[in-house]
Amino acid sequence: MADCGRGLQQVRDIIAAAHKDCSVLEKLQFYDQWATQYEEDVSILDYKAPHLAALALASVCPLNRESKLVLDVACGTGRAAEELQRCGFTLFHGLDGSAGMLEVAKKKTLYQELKHGMLGHEQLPYDSDKYDAVIIVGALSDGQVPVSLLPELLRVSKAGEYIYTIISSLI
Repeated sequence: MADCGRGLQQVRDIIAAAHKDCSVLEKLQFYDQWATQYEEDVSILDYKAPHLAALALASVCPLNRESKLVLDVACGTGRAAEELQRCGFTLFHGLDGSAGMLEVAKKKTLYQELKHGMLGHEQLPYDSDKYDAVIIVGALSDGQVPVSLLPELLRVSKAGEYIYTIISSLI
């Protein structure tokens, strides 16, 4: 994954590979290897899902954004937290299955807490009714994070608060 200057078709092929049917271990190895090149690749596609997620959350949370605790599920490299910070949010916890992606996110120093976890395969490692908002951007789909995770997102969200799932395709 260390190639620089990939073209649009090469990036589309990588995105397609991310969605191929394979074991969980193979999927995590893929994302670990892709982590250092991920942001450059999705920028080639002008990927806007993290920005749109941040705008959606900001639109329903006009006040006290700096005090809202946001759980970023499948946080990857932290692009959603970067966009949320631009909108005035400052408190982030992140969770991802890829150690490589978490290493990139950690270097951004946006998250107060980052955890490694198998999304959709185990209970989320958080207390119930903890988060003011939960987001999952572009990951809730076949071959990625299963929809069976939704009850867990509800469990960790404070009653009456927001869960944002931005389902998007990079291809």
